[in-house]
Amino acid sequence: RTSEEAAAIVAARRPGEVTGMGRGISPVGRGVSPAKEGPSVPSSGRAYNRGSVTGKPGTEQSSLSGLSSSLSSVKIGSSCSSDQQGEGSVGRGAVRGRKDRATEFYVRTRPDSLQSKRGTLGEEMACATNYFALVAKPNWRLLQYRVDMIPEIDHTKVRKALLYHHKSSLPKFMFDGTVLFTTTRLTTDDTPIVLTSTRDSDKATVTITIKLVGEVQPTDYHYMQFFNIVLRSAMEKMQLELIRRNYYDPKASITLGQYKLELWPGYVTSIRQHEAQILLCCEISHKILRTDTVLDQIEEVHKRTGGAGSFHSTVEKVLLGAIVITRYNNKTYRIDEIEWDKHPTDEFEGKNGEKISYLKYYTERYNRSIRDPKQPLIVSMPKVRDERGGVSGPIYLIPELCNMTGLSEEQRANFQLMKALGDYTRQDPKKRMETLKKFSERINTNQEIQAELTAWNLQFSRDLEQFRARILPPEVILGAGSSKATYQLDNADWGTCFRKWNSFSAQACTKWAVVHSSRDEASTKEFITSLIKVSPSLGMTMAKPKMFPLPDNRPASYIQALDRVIECNPSIVMVVVPNNKGDHYAAVKKKCCLEKPVPSQVVTATVLSKPKGLMSVATKVAVQMNCKLGGEPWAVKIPLTDTMVIGYDTYHDTSQKGRSVGAVVASMNSTFTKYLSVANLHTNPAQELNDNMCPAITKALRKYNEINGNLPSRIIMYRDGVGDGQINYVIDHEIASIQSCLASAGLPADQVKFTYVIVSKKINTRFFKMGGAPSNPPSGTIVDDVVTLPERYDFFLVSQSVRQGTVNPTSYNVIKDTSGLKPDHLQKLTYKLTHLYYNWPGTVRVPAPCQYAHKLAFLVGESLHRQPSEQLEEVLYYL
Repeated sequence: RTSEEAAAIVAARRPGEVTGMGRGISPVGRGVSPAKEGPSVPSSGRAYNRGSVTGKPGTEQSSLSGLSSSLSSVKIGSSCSSDQQGEGSVGRGAVRGRKDRATEFYVRTRPDSLQSKRGTLGEEMACATNYFALVAKPNWRLLQYRVDMIPEIDHTKVRKALLYHHKSSLPKFMFDGTVLFTTTRLTTDDTPIVLTSTRDSDKATVTITIKLVGEVQPTDYHYMQFFNIVLRSAMEKMQLELIRRNYYDPKASITLGQYKLELWPGYVTSIRQHEAQILLCCEISHKILRTDTVLDQIEEVHKRTGGAGSFHSTVEKVLLGAIVITRYNNKTYRIDEIEWDKHPTDEFEGKNGEKISYLKYYTERYNRSIRDPKQPLIVSMPKVRDERGGVSGPIYLIPELCNMTGLSEEQRANFQLMKALGDYTRQDPKKRMETLKKFSERINTNQEIQAELTAWNLQFSRDLEQFRARILPPEVILGAGSSKATYQLDNADWGTCFRKWNSFSAQACTKWAVVHSSRDEASTKEFITSLIKVSPSLGMTMAKPKMFPLPDNRPASYIQALDRVIECNPSIVMVVVPNNKGDHYAAVKKKCCLEKPVPSQVVTATVLSKPKGLMSVATKVAVQMNCKLGGEPWAVKIPLTDTMVIGYDTYHDTSQKGRSVGAVVASMNSTFTKYLSVANLHTNPAQELNDNMCPAITKALRKYNEINGNLPSRIIMYRDGVGDGQINYVIDHEIASIQSCLASAGLPADQVKFTYVIVSKKINTRFFKMGGAPSNPPSGTIVDDVVTLPERYDFFLVSQSVRQGTVNPTSYNVIKDTSGLKPDHLQKLTYKLTHLYYNWPGTVRVPAPCQYAHKLAFLVGESLHRQPSEQLEEVLYYL
């Protein structure tokens, strides 16, 4: 079986829409005779749900018209598409898995009223990206045929074998047992083809009828799936290993022996219809494989605990949820359970019903001997996809044959290890472009791949896509009075201006306390002196604090001391903890955010004990303390009035599986420098909406009205933490709930200008500034064409500056917009908001409200595990 046959098994298992006519604008289509009607369709029976066209005459056209018309000018290189469309069919096997797949594979979220999503502000720049165009011959199209057999045959393998007898007489095709895809017409007049084959089992003659269903539309699921199957076949021909979804090259592996690590370079690839053509996105990826096994981890814990009572629970804490790889078949599994009572000597039932031990099975099947017969077995539960593929019940694995993947917390804290890894994984733009060009060369010089692409009349461009991007001018950073700062285009950082700066608004820190262990007394006093010294240069007044030394550094001692300190009613408490490894941080935060609410500043003694850079640390801590007291360190010019900006993000609760934290952070003033922050915990999306997000937004509106004397006339919401698969849910439930919540707060849809933007950081798109050696695009780079998507109102923004590796752009997808703002205005506002995150005197990757929401959700999910006190909601206590 060829790779595309294997991959095509799933090709028609999802609903998709096809037409009885071509994509030409005229009724004639492109070479599809108008005289021929679509194939006759049974109204019931076996073939009813089989990829056939099930649209009925006179039914209303689907909502595809909008997207199809926007795709009418779409080209694959030189071919065009039109706005003909038909009712979709429910393909064979569509009920397996997701039953609610949209009729339109890519959700159209671009407002119909939007004329153009391209902005004009800023200076143009030559830009390249990690995309390659897919070039097709003129008049290229993908045709779908239905294959019927008499007598009827249910077995897919047999159906495929019978059709593949005629492989030599048919053009290049993909066949999944029911539906056949090809790029070449089988007959000039589109009459059905009738073939005969002999069935091997009983030598019966089978009549095969192949009928044209129509041309597959660019909006159809099968259309993009076809290209992804062709790409997957090409990746396999490059002899790359598939691990989960991505391909890696074990032959080019890099071994870091001293750290027990192995790096496999690889590629994350996808093909999708972009603005004007179909593009292949290729991102460089590295799989980190550890040379230590799960058994090594268990033995390590045994050494630490001496096999005492806590041994089992400690092992489970270390291993449960970890992803492991079995080197004998390069498959990855998640550890869901550890079976302490099962061992490799235990027997299980083989395929033929015979009993076989795990020891014997691995020796015979994979030639792997197991040295420890007493080790427990680890259990991985099959994923939904595996269950659909026929895997039932738990999968038992041998710890000794499973290698750990990813990095442990200990490894991440090892500076030398991370530096050694970064030398390979953090490629600068020049090196990254060279690697991408090598990938292009591999695809374009491999004869097998070229033969396959030629058979499909396709070809990948050798060069990266290039276009013009725009650079927004740097913002002016405002302080109080005449304090102003600017920054260089290539380094958006204004930390140096704090040597003489008046904060936009500063709070006096007159009554405050410091808790520290007596062994850190000298370094703490020195730090306090530095802090009092830098505060005037930030426009702050800071008095001497009351010191509370502790006899030891146990968490319990800190809690007892905090009880005494908070009784004195200080405006802020500073706590010096020994390091960031123990439970001190969580204990302090629980006390100061839940039980006795007071702003708290935690500092580690390891940082204070380094005299180098102490003044710089003191400056950053002073800025944080100002924020926690309700101050505003800096601002930027915001031209909008009566506007509320909301950031929302989620984070998984580490103490309870299945529970998440949602955080809403909403602006309370016209400069977007004061916020109300609310966090809640939830266990399902409905609870997230009804109990968390909407009540928090209602509370924010009430507070805004209280402070400003009126409700905002415009609300802009930046929503982080939404994957592409959740966009439908967001449109159908989240936006609808938010709008009804606004209406009940006194802001009906016709009275409020509402914009809802999905923010995505985990994307594979990269940009390179051209003109000379490739380099990172500067902060403020906007891309809103070529690599954006035709069905979306979206743009990319590079807001942060990086010194190492290649910069990651952030994607913004505007799902709802009744604001009347031009694309330029929304892009500019988004860029301005990336300047207002007070933990960093520079631009960040996402708008400040989103970053604050993340920071708050992280604090609750990692340390608090409960809703923080309402008394702290008006200050940024979680910085």
